Amino acid sequence: MSKTKGIAAFIIFLVLIVLAGLFVKLPIPAYEKQSDYVSGLIIQFRDGTTEQEAKAVLEKYSLPTYKLDYNSNNIPGRYYIIVDKNKMIDVRDELRKMAGWTDPAFPDIDKGSYYIITITEQAIHDKDFLAILEKNNIQVKKFVWCHVHLGERPMSGILKERADELKRELEANEKVFLVEFETIFS
Repeated sequence: MSKTKGIAAFIIFLVLIVLAGLFVKLPIPAYEKQSDYVSGLIIQFRDGTTEQEAKAVLEKYSLPTYKLDYNSNNIPGRYYIIVDKNKMIDVRDELRKMAGWTDPAFPDIDKGSYYIITITEQAIHDKDFLAILEKNNIQVKKFVWCHVHLGERPMSGILKERADELKRELEANEKVFLVEFETIFS
């Protein structure tokens, strides 16, 4: 008899736990997924930015341990032109009228009083393109691409929210045109 009372008490105890679980919400710790992290930054610097200048820009932002690949050549979109806002529409129209013109992979970058337009390598050798540049007194420049590996080991990085904040701060810098993320894939 005492054995059946013990079993009945245990069953009642389990039922109470199940009922409590249905009605009581306990906080469950949120675990970040790897996709919530950014493992690196791809930064597009202004033509002529030296490695020391790039490092000086990065040092202002309290990055965790990082490794810098200065002037990385494995990123497409090496060339650009700077166009005043008041000439932008005219220059864009002229470029689009060119035979064989294709818009670059990167969108135009608004930097206040001017725009940055990415140019393909094929375009910089085109005589019609060069004539448009000469007519508008525009020079072709070359981006300095830097790859910043964040963290001390592979598959480490910073939270996406911190990376978004860094992106805004870095893109406000006059030497930086664009910041893209390299993410950790699970």
